[in-house]
Amino acid sequence: MCETGGRTARRWSTVLVALAVMALSTLPASPAYGQAFQPAPPAEPPAKPSVCRPATPAVEKTPGVSVRVDRGPTECNAINLSFDAGADRGYAEMILDVLREEKVPASFGMTGLWAQQNGDLIQRMSEEGHELINHTWAHRSFTGFSAGRPLGVAERRMDLDRTEELLVGMTGRSTKPMFRPPYGDLNDGVLKDVEDDGYDYTIMWTVDSFGWMHLPAAQIVDRVLSRAQPGAIILMHVGIESEDGPALHTLIGGLRERGYALVSLGDLLGL
Repeated sequence: MCETGGRTARRWSTVLVALAVMALSTLPASPAYGQAFQPAPPAEPPAKPSVCRPATPAVEKTPGVSVRVDRGPTECNAINLSFDAGADRGYAEMILDVLREEKVPASFGMTGLWAQQNGDLIQRMSEEGHELINHTWAHRSFTGFSAGRPLGVAERRMDLDRTEELLVGMTGRSTKPMFRPPYGDLNDGVLKDVEDDGYDYTIMWTVDSFGWMHLPAAQIVDRVLSRAQPGAIILMHVGIESEDGPALHTLIGGLRERGYALVSLGDLLGL
């Protein structure tokens, strides 16, 4: 073959190889031996489960009397963590830190005197989305059953209104319509008086941690987990006499392992 013909043949060979490569590149890829297979991602990520909240209030108002609430509805595996603050500062900062870390909304039965002495923590509670329940000014028993003498109608209203005025001034948010009686002391007269002042719901509890009875943290966790149930309101305290604060992180983990969602009172009761 002449030199010119050889050059022409080599050029055609190069062209044919290039065409073959182009043709192969247009074919769909297959997981050939030694080639990593990467499946396409799903079109949409799976939806996250929504918080179970009653479409309407789970507890109906009763004209002329505050409704005692011991628990929420049982249709959902939801629980509310509730802390009373009426003694010292105690573990309040630790409790707020754990709630923030775990992204858990809680409710606080708040006395006006404690709020007055711990304004920085009230600000945190408000900013971090926790609810405040009116727990009176100085934790005096309205009935006198657990301590002191019974309070009259005017004294009861003064305790409620003074606390409400302070907390609204500090947070811009009302405690109404939720009231928690000091010591849990109630009678028909108390339920009428607090309703007359705008507190439609008297918030009690389903499970008392007994931290205030000086149970150690491990026993608090065991007690609450063994009694937890759908719709439960768990009562704890922030004071240094109670180890509810040190128990909280483990307790939250244990409740979630059992399938419970930890929600605000508003979400639990549909308020």
